Amino acid sequence: MAPWQVQSGKGTAVTNGGTLSLRHRTQLPAGYENDCSGTPSGSPVYGVCLAAGPCGPDSPSATPTDTVKFALRGGLAAKVGWQDHPDLVVTGINSGPNVSAQVNDSGTVGGALAALDEGVPAVAFSSSSDASQFNFPVVNYRAHARFAAGFLGGLRERDLLTDLFALKVDYPDVSAGRRAKPPVWTSIGHGKVVWHAYEARTPGELGSDLFDITFDICDNEPASDCTETVRGADSTALLGRGHVTVAPVTADRTYGARTSGAGQRDLARLKEYVEHHAPRY
Repeated sequence: MAPWQVQSGKGTAVTNGGTLSLRHRTQLPAGYENDCSGTPSGSPVYGVCLAAGPCGPDSPSATPTDTVKFALRGGLAAKVGWQDHPDLVVTGINSGPNVSAQVNDSGTVGGALAALDEGVPAVAFSSSSDASQFNFPVVNYRAHARFAAGFLGGLRERDLLTDLFALKVDYPDVSAGRRAKPPVWTSIGHGKVVWHAYEARTPGELGSDLFDITFDICDNEPASDCTETVRGADSTALLGRGHVTVAPVTADRTYGARTSGAGQRDLARLKEYVEHHAPRY
């Protein structure tokens, strides 16, 4: 089960009302027809849209989090008879890496976190673009898919699937013939790879109501808002050095879990205020 339309940038968004509809895809792309045909269920493929009737070309899509929650809270049971949760939820392969600050925007990561909420292990896969930063060659997806199959098999063989955290796996660009460098364990960075801007349709006119959303690749110049500052960050290893990057992700974003120095002092002062001096009404 997957969202009906591309849902890039949806993060952990959910839909709070309306009707979900499924569309069974009976014909898969050439070369993929028999990938999972030997499974007990036959591995049917469903797109999930928001509609009171059949999903059509213009139907709005369920979000990634909608899709995972629906699948685990009744969709799989209703359509293929699964009475228990699956062993694993896989999201992606996303078009473009999900690293640094963009992880918060990612529907691919959002879907994986939704699986954790249901106690199901999850892995989120994302593949890099080519050097242009805007094209996504099929060769990158295929290389990532081969890696992903072996990676997931190894996790299961070693009993490493866990619902304590999701794994975020980003694959480098190999479209120019360069091989991916070995996987590395990374942290999610704080810099930015892409930048969203909002430009008034009528520049200089006070009170304009129309703003165009623009999207561009960050220059990553020193001291810019995009610059990565985290040592061992996913974006540096992936985009700068060409490694497959793996990072653990959870929904617990409580600040300070791994903070030291001045950050810890600030936290201690805040904690003392909250517990002893904050208003009590």
